[in-house]
Amino acid sequence: MSALFKKKAAVAAAVITAAVLIIAAAAHFIGFNPVTSAARLIISPFRSGVSYITNKAYSAVTFLWESQAYRDENERLNTEITELRAANRDVAQFREENERLKELLELKNSMTGLATAAAPVIGYSKSGAYDKIEIGKGKVNGVDVGNTVITPDGVVGMVTEAGANWAMVTTILDSENALGVKITRTGDIAVLEGDKELLKERKCKMTFINPSVGIIAGDLIETSGSGDIYPPGLNVGVVKDIQSDSMGQISYATIEPGVDFQHLHEVLVITGVNQ
Repeated sequence: MSALFKKKAAVAAAVITAAVLIIAAAAHFIGFNPVTSAARLIISPFRSGVSYITNKAYSAVTFLWESQAYRDENERLNTEITELRAANRDVAQFREENERLKELLELKNSMTGLATAAAPVIGYSKSGAYDKIEIGKGKVNGVDVGNTVITPDGVVGMVTEAGANWAMVTTILDSENALGVKITRTGDIAVLEGDKELLKERKCKMTFINPSVGIIAGDLIETSGSGDIYPPGLNVGVVKDIQSDSMGQISYATIEPGVDFQHLHEVLVITGVNQ
């Protein structure tokens, strides 16, 4: 369809619409007579067309207005949902933190006769392997090298560096770590060591196991108290599996620590004995 034809069609439509409106107005104000009756007969189809177009135009405008209103309402609701979700996360995090601190306080109160200091975990080793962590308490808080570090879930490790308001903790996952442990079920003594390969899985190994010990997967492991570094009876972890040599002798047992090193937020440092 050419542009000229479109222009002529638009002009014709405008003229017809104007004529329909004029005749309709005349019939309304002048009344009925042969001329207006004939005019009504002639313009009736056009009036219907104009009415149809008008209704469609009104419907289209109403649809557009309502669509925009729906979009605005949808955006408002999405914003409210986002805010509610954020608020729920904040409440959940607050409850989780409150529960952790409550458990830490209970642990602190259970350390009868021992001086302790609660400290936040503020960093991990650069390797991201959780073999070392940094805490936000130091010598001004009584924290020093050689102090035992624990949580309500078990043993974390030992302080190996200390500044005025910070300290580095070498965890039981470190390959240079070793501590005396005891199999809770049998009372037998062994040694817990860090291992470079098991470190990737955040696990340790238990060695020097007496061949006569009937150790099984699921056995609980606790500190034995030997070496005077870790107090006895602290939870260390659980036996996951047992490795044997070609002769069927136990080589070592894989231990999963009780502490979740990936989600470690606060610790308790045993700084000494109460005077």
